[in-house]
Amino acid sequence: MIPTQKHLDVQLKEFNMKIRQILIYSIIFPFVIFIQPQYAQPANIKINEINLDELAEIINNRDGKTLLINIWATWCIPCREEFPDLIKLTDQYEGKIDVVGISIDYPDELESKVYPFLNKFQINFTNYISAEKNAEKFINFLNIKWNGALPASFIYDTEGEQVKLFVGKKSFEEFEEVVLEYTN
Repeated sequence: MIPTQKHLDVQLKEFNMKIRQILIYSIIFPFVIFIQPQYAQPANIKINEINLDELAEIINNRDGKTLLINIWATWCIPCREEFPDLIKLTDQYEGKIDVVGISIDYPDELESKVYPFLNKFQINFTNYISAEKNAEKFINFLNIKWNGALPASFIYDTEGEQVKLFVGKKSFEEFEEVVLEYTN
């Protein structure tokens, strides 16, 4: 049987489709294999749970540095918007200020939400996840005037005295102004 033009066209079309599939798989497949899962812990980021006693120790042991504690959550949009300014503050005042972030996400969300969040921002300061189950106790420990809104930042002088409470998203300049006032 001699193939007709129509038969040859169909075979050519099938051949072209197979070539396209091979090309697509050869381009995409290597990326799929080597992409690190989004929830994987970055090598340079380690987050521990922190309780109120451990937090008090951080506040009281200032070693001559100002302290900024930032309370945040992965689902908080203003927290996300504020993170670049906290990173910039840490870079610019390295050795003069300690920036500590405390996530109030659930500890079981560490792998699925917290690590990817911090990795996205290439975080350069210490972070913890709150181990305190009683939200009111956590809030009142930091500042009885704080209503629990996020983000919240608490600035302590070199002696461990709280000198400023910021509620809501703040800019680098707002943080810097207070930090400079209390930094040696």
